[in-house]
Amino acid sequence: MLKRYYTDMVTEAPASARQAYRFFCNIDDWADWSGAINRAKLFGGQWRKGAFLMFAPKIDNLPALPIVVRLLDVQPDRSITWGLELPGASIKHRFTFIPISEDECRIHHEEWSEGLMTLVAWPAASLIRRFNDRFARELAAMF
Repeated sequence: MLKRYYTDMVTEAPASARQAYRFFCNIDDWADWSGAINRAKLFGGQWRKGAFLMFAPKIDNLPALPIVVRLLDVQPDRSITWGLELPGASIKHRFTFIPISEDECRIHHEEWSEGLMTLVAWPAASLIRRFNDRFARELAAMF
């Protein structure tokens, strides 16, 4: 199956994995600390599998159009994966918070597509990468 990674980045934060995860889960604050986000909302208010997440990314001079995705996996204090899954096509985005010590962690940020979604997303690959890299760096800088 055709597969492409847009982002596979690790940053370090002077915070425990639990602190970093919980900070990340404050979705109402995303637009305050990230210049890459215009607005964001978690429908239903809880980070749980099956919930919907909406975010409007700021990418270059493009309008900040909302993207709605489903939470595919949530491991409290550990990782969150969201994306779009269709028969023969998917795009997934995951943040994993990995403890280094009691007050340090690594944040692994990755996004990839599989199947036909790889062909659909191909023209936007550099935009996706720039957005993801900026968002990951800004998240790590908050600690």
